[in-house]
Amino acid sequence: MSRRLMAGLTVALIGVTSYVLVQWQMVNQHKREVQCTEARQALKDVQIRARALAAGLSLDAYSQEEEAKVAALIKALDAASNEAEVNAVIAAHAVAIEAEAAAIDAQVDTRGDQVFLEQRRMEQRITVDVKQELQRAAKAVSVTCD
Repeated sequence: MSRRLMAGLTVALIGVTSYVLVQWQMVNQHKREVQCTEARQALKDVQIRARALAAGLSLDAYSQEEEAKVAALIKALDAASNEAEVNAVIAAHAVAIEAEAAAIDAQVDTRGDQVFLEQRRMEQRITVDVKQELQRAAKAVSVTCD
């Protein structure tokens, strides 16, 4: 009887240990997903701030400019009467944004350290602390989202 009791206790202990281990792994995985999401959001926020600085605007002015561009696009799309005009409006808007975004993205991606293509050296718009925040946020994403 003592062997059966010991065997039963051993099986119960193994079962409880397995259950706790599985629960711990699930909690740990969920925790990493939340940390990854927070790190990505922090990186996105810093990138937006860097884009605003690269454009030479405050965050409020940058968001207002973005809202104005969206409003203009919506107005142009509402004025379009057929699918060809809608496609033309979208294509024109895409070309305008790509040209502007390429220079800003290049400056944000290089943290403002290099001259992109034919740009002349201008005063440093992305401050050192924002560059460091950008680097820290990018590192946090790479560490937490592996």
